[in-house]
Amino acid sequence: MELNTIQKALRWDVTIQQGSTFVRTMDLLELNLDGLEFRGQIRREHEDEEVLAEYAFEVELPNTLTVRLTEAQTQALPAERLVHDIELVRTDPPFVARILEGRVRVTPEVTR
Repeated sequence: MELNTIQKALRWDVTIQQGSTFVRTMDLLELNLDGLEFRGQIRREHEDEEVLAEYAFEVELPNTLTVRLTEAQTQALPAERLVHDIELVRTDPPFVARILEGRVRVTPEVTR
């Protein structure tokens, strides 16, 4: 798949357990990830200025992407419904596309 053919972000709703490490691995079978970077954030609402967490990414070529949050990051998240998205970024030539978007449900931690 060519980057310029990406038309619409896929829906990706997730549940995050507060205080636990969050790791999800996905195969983007039609997309070669070589030379691409990713960025993603969690916020209370789309228009909020405050970023509650930023995902870390690991790319395993040719097409596997791992998305992570540390236990410290998830512990800092409020136990409520939030929003998030993930974008792919290429610097040369410049190109940005939102590939995933959706809701984040954070379940509260009991054991601390």
